Amino acid sequence: MVDHTLLARVLSEVASHLVSDYDSTELLHDLCDRTAEVLPVAGAGVMLEDDDGHLRFVAASNEQVRTIESLQVELGEGPCLQAYQTGEQVVVPDLGAGGEQFPTFADRALERGLRGVYSFPMRLAERRIGALNLYHSEPMLFSDADRAAGQVLADVATTAIMNVRTLAQSNRLVDQLQHALDSRIVVEQAKGKLCERLGISVSDAFELMRRHARSNGIRLRVVAEGVMAGELDLRAQGQMADGA
Repeated sequence: MVDHTLLARVLSEVASHLVSDYDSTELLHDLCDRTAEVLPVAGAGVMLEDDDGHLRFVAASNEQVRTIESLQVELGEGPCLQAYQTGEQVVVPDLGAGGEQFPTFADRALERGLRGVYSFPMRLAERRIGALNLYHSEPMLFSDADRAAGQVLADVATTAIMNVRTLAQSNRLVDQLQHALDSRIVVEQAKGKLCERLGISVSDAFELMRRHARSNGIRLRVVAEGVMAGELDLRAQGQMADGA
């Protein structure tokens, strides 16, 4: 039976991490450990999709679970993969009596002392990113409250991962915008320096740098940085343009 007091504490702890800088892998390892305390299971594991949409083992509460999680990836078969693919919970209370849909996985899991498996999809609306998987050495008979708690923990794990991904995308956008701003500044500075050095207009200075960048297959910012560092002399090119 689920420990509701401990469940509330775990959810509170995870929520506190989501408003600060945190390591998602470490958070998932902690979540697996705490899940094994909240619910009557022998261990828990998390599998996530990679950039190619393939599931990969990420975290587990113990070595036995880590092995069985990796086995599903190796076999291409198992309740975790099905939960991820369908977005539905996959319940196999007794692999010895009801593992026909995963025959190879069931045999290998039983050999390793695992008998019951519950897999909860990690999903947000229509987006699926992985599965939270619970194991026991004995047949598992989850109550409705147990299953609800398992899905809540899977949802929390999903929120944590999506939060990291959103932050990473945001940081990349900020970096791109900052790079564009920095480039614009150095280009403007270089235009001013060329105007002073060559006695040409701002538009002519810009066109001179663009022409040099195109003819040499380099970025405009690189040309501008060369002008500012005094490493690039465009006088000859400017004179050629005047003569043309």
